[in-house]
Amino acid sequence: MKLKILHESRYKIAAVMSGDDCETLSFFNEIESKNQSSVDGLLGLIERIADYGIDTLPTKLSHLVDKEEKIYELIKGNIRLLYFKGNCDVLIVTTHAFIKKTQKTPENHKNKAIMLKKAYQLALDKKQIIFVE
Repeated sequence: MKLKILHESRYKIAAVMSGDDCETLSFFNEIESKNQSSVDGLLGLIERIADYGIDTLPTKLSHLVDKEEKIYELIKGNIRLLYFKGNCDVLIVTTHAFIKKTQKTPENHKNKAIMLKKAYQLALDKKQIIFVE
């Protein structure tokens, strides 16, 4: 599994890649201008997490969306970035971002994050994690 490093400081924040594409970065780069400030805010949160850790964020900015699988979301405006906690020096691994239109996180987004977390764990167990700058 390839992971794109989004930010690295005290901790490494990475995003799942599909081939040579990083869905998280593609989403950020293709966002409409009306949502750009939310994306900028998420990028600021990622930098903050890399510097100080995830425990410094209040629950209004990051919270659990699937208790059993331990999937979380970063929140900025109506943009959500799903993630799970990584291993060793990787604090969080983002799966994908989306514009939230309902109160609850849609099941299809949670299921996608769960699937990618399981693939990450399998790749980690087989020592098949590749980081891309």
